Amino acid sequence: MSDLGRLAVVVVGYGDPALLERNTTQVAAALRPARIVVVDNHSTDAHRSAVRALCEREGWTGVFPGTNTGFGAGCNLGAAAALAEGAEVLLFLNPDATIDAESAVRLMAAVEAEPLLLAGPTVLGPDGSVASAGLDLDLQTGRMRPWRRRAEQGPDAETLPWVTGACFAVTRELWERLAGFDERYFLYWEDVDLCARVRAFGGRVAVVDGATAVHSGGGTQRSEGCRAKSPAYYYFNIRNRALFARTWLGQERERAWRRGAVGAAYEILMRGGRRQLLHPVRPLSAVLQGLRDGRRDRPVRVLESVRELRATTNPYIVQLVETLERRDDTEVVLFGFARAIAGRYDVFHVHWPELLMTSAGTPLRRLARRLLTTAFVARLRLTRTPVVRTWHNLARPDGLSRWDHRLLDALERRTRHVIRLTDQTAPPLDVPTSTIVHAHYRDWFERIAPAAETTRNPRRTLYFGLIKPYKGVEQLLEAVAAAPEADLDVRLVGSPSDPTLADQVRAAVATDPRITADLSYADDATLAAEIAAAALVVLPYRAMHNSGALLLALSLDTPVLAPDNEVNRRLAQEVGEGWLHLFEGTLTIDDLEQALKAVAAGPPAGRPDLSGREWPESAALHAAAFRASLYP
Repeated sequence: MSDLGRLAVVVVGYGDPALLERNTTQVAAALRPARIVVVDNHSTDAHRSAVRALCEREGWTGVFPGTNTGFGAGCNLGAAAALAEGAEVLLFLNPDATIDAESAVRLMAAVEAEPLLLAGPTVLGPDGSVASAGLDLDLQTGRMRPWRRRAEQGPDAETLPWVTGACFAVTRELWERLAGFDERYFLYWEDVDLCARVRAFGGRVAVVDGATAVHSGGGTQRSEGCRAKSPAYYYFNIRNRALFARTWLGQERERAWRRGAVGAAYEILMRGGRRQLLHPVRPLSAVLQGLRDGRRDRPVRVLESVRELRATTNPYIVQLVETLERRDDTEVVLFGFARAIAGRYDVFHVHWPELLMTSAGTPLRRLARRLLTTAFVARLRLTRTPVVRTWHNLARPDGLSRWDHRLLDALERRTRHVIRLTDQTAPPLDVPTSTIVHAHYRDWFERIAPAAETTRNPRRTLYFGLIKPYKGVEQLLEAVAAAPEADLDVRLVGSPSDPTLADQVRAAVATDPRITADLSYADDATLAAEIAAAALVVLPYRAMHNSGALLLALSLDTPVLAPDNEVNRRLAQEVGEGWLHLFEGTLTIDDLEQALKAVAAGPPAGRPDLSGREWPESAALHAAAFRASLYP
């Protein structure tokens, strides 16, 4: 195997997959047998599908985070995948860049000879001109100069040498010492920070003679016209310049950088030319946001839509809030109309927005809630506060008033980021979208004092949760009633949503000794005991998109029978054979009996695989979505 067999090329893409098709395929062919690891920072579902197909076709390792993690975090994910596959040298390369085999071998030889070296090539433009051959950052003024102009620096100048993140190589040893990029930067300046840490660890930054890469550049920077940059370019360059100063400079030097912040911001803005100022709102807004956020070093303050964490609060919400509170980049405050209208927060995160108006018992209280929600929505609009929406339901609930719908429309207009629990959800809003899968409940139930040891009843099927029409409990009762000879023990635990449903369940219990029910709220200890006693949890929903009840049952190691759809088929593959059984159309007695027989004949081994549904990872993706909603 050639030297290139120890190399992994890490490419982080966002948006146009044609760049990968045009450039990365060329690199892969030239550098074979090097590994190619592509990280797709989610932009649209169509782009994600195209990148998946390209990785499968070319045999590349694909990494698909649920959200746009930013450049540095994407590189960290790609590097972790490459090192896990055995790479000893990492070559980071932009998707709009190419490098030939001779240059890659030169970079590899340089870093293997000097393991604490961060090595870059001379970066050329498409016309062959030198775009970057190393830069010096003047730590007194914050200005950048090419290495070729070092003679112009005064004798007392203190500089930081750095090479562009568009193409550089490091050894496994150095990358692990560095612990990767600092993910606070999101985009721009993270390569400057990385070079500062190389120097702090006693390493060196260099451009390797004879190594070149070609970088077209600007593909993600331009907004309009031939020179104008995107708002994100202005915002992150201005904001991250200040972040770097806070991280690396002493107080006196940082104050000097702050005094020059407006001038530096103007210089950054003018990189896009004067013609963009004919339509100045977006570029100037990005500049002002960058100056504002560059001066603060505090976590993102998120107003959650839940009022308080009580015993009856959805455990999904409680675990999310508690895990976010353990992060140092996010501060969580709970909802109250006084705080929502007059308090300080950066982002509003809402799960079921209709509850703002409808969760009140009397007409007078519902009127008060609608008035307060109207004032709250007006505050969001006036302060330009972004809304992040977790999209749980495909459609709005029935029974909303025209006023309610108008308030929901207004909240959707303020929504800047959508979180969905599965990539099969297609929210109707044209905003950035993150897929953050529903995390498990194992940690939650480990807190609960165990009940007395429970023996599973091999005939028992359990339905638990709110009893609502769309959840299909009537279908379950009808299927059981239609087969009086079936040897079943059917248990229902949960509160009915209306008296008619309650009467239907009570009638079934009274007429069929195989059916029992507890039509009241079940606390966690009771619920855990009920699930432990069942051989099978049945969720007879007419339609299921995502289900916390399904994850809860699997978290307690109980097989589930649920509707057959693409989401559940993927989940069945994820958790392992025997844990999730599927039925088509309307639930029948045959579906119940076949699932029970399958569980009895071949109980699944071990525990369901829920390793991809850990709460720290979920909270990290939520925090990234909150930060992204603030960016222009």
